Amino acid sequence: MEALKAFFSQSWVGILVGILAGLLIAFFSDKASRIGPRPSYQLKALRLIAKDERALPEEVEILFNGMSVPRLTKTHVIFWNSGRAMLRGEEIVVDDPLRLEFSKEARVLTARIAKTTRETNKFEVKIDDKSPNEVVCHFDYLNVGDGALIELLHTDEERYPKVQGTIRGVPKGILNWGHIRTSRRPRRMMLFTMLIMGVSIIVVGFLTPHFPKPSAPAELPVWVFVILGLVYISFPLFTLWTNRRRFPKSLTIEDIEQ
Repeated sequence: MEALKAFFSQSWVGILVGILAGLLIAFFSDKASRIGPRPSYQLKALRLIAKDERALPEEVEILFNGMSVPRLTKTHVIFWNSGRAMLRGEEIVVDDPLRLEFSKEARVLTARIAKTTRETNKFEVKIDDKSPNEVVCHFDYLNVGDGALIELLHTDEERYPKVQGTIRGVPKGILNWGHIRTSRRPRRMMLFTMLIMGVSIIVVGFLTPHFPKPSAPAELPVWVFVILGLVYISFPLFTLWTNRRRFPKSLTIEDIEQ
């Protein structure tokens, strides 16, 4: 441990670390500045009722506006611009429009904009007259962080649609950031507790050599405390990072998040 402290106390080591840190910051800053418009989406679905549920007898019929349907699912799609440049609606290719596509045998019953970041985006959705399993999306423009929360009622066995379409200037296509995870307060509290425990273990490890001998715990190398603390920290950090909210806060789904 003393040798490690002596090594890092040398002036040239500090200079080298500073240079490397500067290079890393410059690299990631340049990479971030090159990101243009980036259409992204996340999804959440709730199966409301299905005719094939075991609890339902065969005599039960599901009706929607007088029409018999095999099942009814509510799906939310949050679509937004997560890039660093404006996304223009006029860049959507006419022959391959932006659309939410379910299975061929499915039918979209209703499609509406539940929320939008700003009215001037003029985000609109419409069920395709020729293909009732598809919902076509239009917007004027999306600034960075602009988007819309789309709510769909459909009959598809699959809960989630495929988001299709081609947008000029977006060679990587539309980015799927997965399902919207429901945040649960007890789970978050457990993760934060593990995080605090990990930090505490590392701090205790560094303070152990300074404790008075009578009250000192069993002597262990500092690196044992550091490794144990990092193990405690790594899981909650990874979980919190992967489950973080990616979409704009104004598009939060209240009936799911609360």
